[in-house]
Amino acid sequence: MRWTRTLSLGVLVMLGGCTESKVDADQEIALSGRFIDEAGAPLPEALLKLYRSENSSCAFAGFTSSWKSVKTRADGTFELDLLGADTRNGSIARCFVARSPEHSQGRSLSAFFLIQQSGVALPTLQEWTGTLTATGEAQGVGVGFRPLSATHGAGDDDHVLSVHTTSLRAAWQVPKVTSPVHLSDSVLEDVQGLKASISVEREANAGGVTVGLSYSSNFVALPRRALVPVSRGAACTYLNAETPCRITNGDLSGLVLFQQGVREVAVQLSRPVVPRKAVLRNFEVSGTMTELLLEGSADGTQWLPLANLLGGAGVRLFMEVDLTGTTSVSHVRVRATPRDTTGELRSLGQLSVFE
Repeated sequence: MRWTRTLSLGVLVMLGGCTESKVDADQEIALSGRFIDEAGAPLPEALLKLYRSENSSCAFAGFTSSWKSVKTRADGTFELDLLGADTRNGSIARCFVARSPEHSQGRSLSAFFLIQQSGVALPTLQEWTGTLTATGEAQGVGVGFRPLSATHGAGDDDHVLSVHTTSLRAAWQVPKVTSPVHLSDSVLEDVQGLKASISVEREANAGGVTVGLSYSSNFVALPRRALVPVSRGAACTYLNAETPCRITNGDLSGLVLFQQGVREVAVQLSRPVVPRKAVLRNFEVSGTMTELLLEGSADGTQWLPLANLLGGAGVRLFMEVDLTGTTSVSHVRVRATPRDTTGELRSLGQLSVFE
């Protein structure tokens, strides 16, 4: 699970997907490095896994199962002998990923790189725990953490907070966070077993080799909250919608991929309410929009605007939106007005409405 999540947060694309290899097929190559814990102590007998892509792009789709593995020595060092043919696919250099072992507390570290010379010494691979804490607050949970710079030196770091269920897919993400991070009750709802982690990406140069480093912290369990959206279990309407509705079923990590041409998704609430907030998860659109609105209706025919989803920071994968309506509604919808024929709704995991 951790491998999938790490790559989905921020895939490092190294020099595009078709970089010409600079090594001969029969050239001998030594890949080496050192693996240490957060405090700087060596990690002996650690099994590092090596993945390789079909091309030069370190995109998630290019990887399947691990290709090779190597154990660290007593001092945390490791070395793997390769041939030039291992590092290329035809004339194209492959992207490689060296990944730390799975850890029961969740932390992981991955290094992304191309092999374009006979000796590649990776920068020291140092674990990061993040030292996460979770504290219940009046209207949510505060997540504290220790930034990567506290243990790994200064860097231009963007920390990303992710909330997880038992699914591979994130239930919530917040980019560019600083400690502490507030997660509202609307984001967490009443779901049990949620946990949070922080991820960071850096770039290093080791002996002329550019290496992307992706760090993920330990998990921290989040206190269970009690807020239930009024939309929970509501019926929904869109092209080929399933019953029961998947975008109101409380699966915070869920995902519905819409068929081509969907520009409107509506839910019918079980009772009239004055909606105050909406939360959209795994929400994506394609093309250019002239309008992208959340709207409410008392009868399903006359609609009033509740929020402009193009305003502020624009469309994001995870959105928590304050609503402007002042009258009771029984229906809520997302409506897209495209600028051209390519504009449409692509996906939505959950549409949660709160009074």
